[in-house]
This record gives sequence, structure tokens and C-alpha cells, in this order.
Amino acid sequence: MSVVRTIAVTLTIPDNAALTARATLERLGVALGDLERADLYRVTFASAGESAPALAALRDLESLYNPNKHRWAVRDTARPEPGELWVAERDAAPSALAAGRRVPGVVRFESLTGWRLHDPAGLPAESALVRRAAETLLGNLAFQRIES
Repeated sequence: MSVVRTIAVTLTIPDNAALTARATLERLGVALGDLERADLYRVTFASAGESAPALAALRDLESLYNPNKHRWAVRDTARPEPGELWVAERDAAPSALAAGRRVPGVVRFESLTGWRLHDPAGLPAESALVRRAAETLLGNLAFQRIES
């Protein structure tokens, strides 16, 4: 039975893209407490037994993860959590290739950008605030698919 996990890769250094997006949203009237960005990889593994070695192989791909500047977290969910927005290219089809390479045990690999929004009180943003941020700046329905 296949297993789906989401890998979140975030910067350990200040994320200028997230800082700029937050400042722009605030100038556009979308009040946030914080905004975090992550490179997300939604991965389907052939089986639960193959997921651990495949995850280790994915972590070794330098185009996905550099331990000098990234954090690596594996999430059990394949969908955004409250306060999150995931953005993918609309026409980008998931592939069995991860960063252009075949990884044993990986049957599907999809790249997304994840945004985690917090309200001014520091809580996960309500869906209306997430939707407003997506429509204002963080996504473009003309060529992107948005999940929230």
C-alpha cells in the first residue's frame, strides 16, 4: 500500500522572500503577524517499508536540501494545515523523478511552495485571511493551483 508524506525544507537563515512578501501584504492591507515560506515536496512511496530509505536518498539530493542552510521536516499530512497555503504550477504534472533523478521507492514526486500565515496574535491565520493573502499576492490562479 502506498504512503504519502510531505517534506518541508525551510531556511535556517533569514528568508528574504518571506520577509518581502509579508511587507508587501501589509502595504496592501493584509495584516499578518508572521509569514513563513517552505519548499514542499509531496512524495508518494510505493510502500511504508520503502519510505525510510527513499527519504534518506531524497535528503542526500543537494538540489533539494543543503544541511548548511536548510531545515528538513517530514510531515505525515499531504494537505495544508490551518493557516497554510500551498502553491504549485497549474500545468506541472507530478513525476516519478525527484529533482530529475529516479529514487527507488518513490512513485510520485510533486514540488510546491508552502506559505504558513499567522494572524497578529500569533495564531494560525483564519481561512478568510489565507484566501485574501493568496488572492492579493501569494498565488496567481492564471497559472498556479492553490491549496488551502
